Amino acid sequence: MPKERSLKQALVAAQKGDPAARDELIKSNLDFIARVSSQTCKKYLTWGNDDELSIAQVAFNEAIDKYRPGGGASFQGYARRVIHSRLVDYIRKESRHNHLSLTPMNPGDEELSRHDVIASTEHYQEGQQQAVLAAVVDEFINVLKQYSVTLDELVKISPKHRDSKETLQQVAHCLANEPELMEYLKKYKLLPIKKLETLTGVKRRVLEKGRKYTIALALILSEDRFYPLRDFTQLPGNRKRGA
Repeated sequence: MPKERSLKQALVAAQKGDPAARDELIKSNLDFIARVSSQTCKKYLTWGNDDELSIAQVAFNEAIDKYRPGGGASFQGYARRVIHSRLVDYIRKESRHNHLSLTPMNPGDEELSRHDVIASTEHYQEGQQQAVLAAVVDEFINVLKQYSVTLDELVKISPKHRDSKETLQQVAHCLANEPELMEYLKKYKLLPIKKLETLTGVKRRVLEKGRKYTIALALILSEDRFYPLRDFTQLPGNRKRGA
């Protein structure tokens, strides 16, 4: 991976049509592309053998063209979301294709009934969705480690009272929708308690007690790669999209 300064220069050059700069960006990020792809597909992928990596490389190339600094996300963060999105689309299309083309193994066998096809397709799709979700959870666990938070700990410290939970959820929404505060959180791995207290009116002691819970929710709300986890947090409403 090039140094940050070189990365910015290479991005600008690639977006202006410099093929050498684009090639440099792609080659220096092949490990990153493979890692994100393997996490998304929940299996080890190798170059030259797996179509998913070719799709991911095309997605990375797309990210080079579409990335704009100042949007609250790093280039790698943006590229990760594009790769994840394209691979999920690919998995869904493959699921449909594999089961729409089902035929008897032997000419004399009866064709699968419509019910069997639907049941088989749903089972396959459920398996694929679980694999993608498992990859998202694994990635979320690794990110939480940077904030000294574990998944087991989150379960234990999750507010039991409805009012407390809703208060911290509102704080998390506020944090997720403030790019400067999210930048502070990700840079220092600390909750910007003083600014959140001013913005939300929530007492400092409440913010400190719910620090880890708030951080986890804010990460889910602010990063598209963790969007599938919203269903497990019972978060109301939607965060601002397009960030």
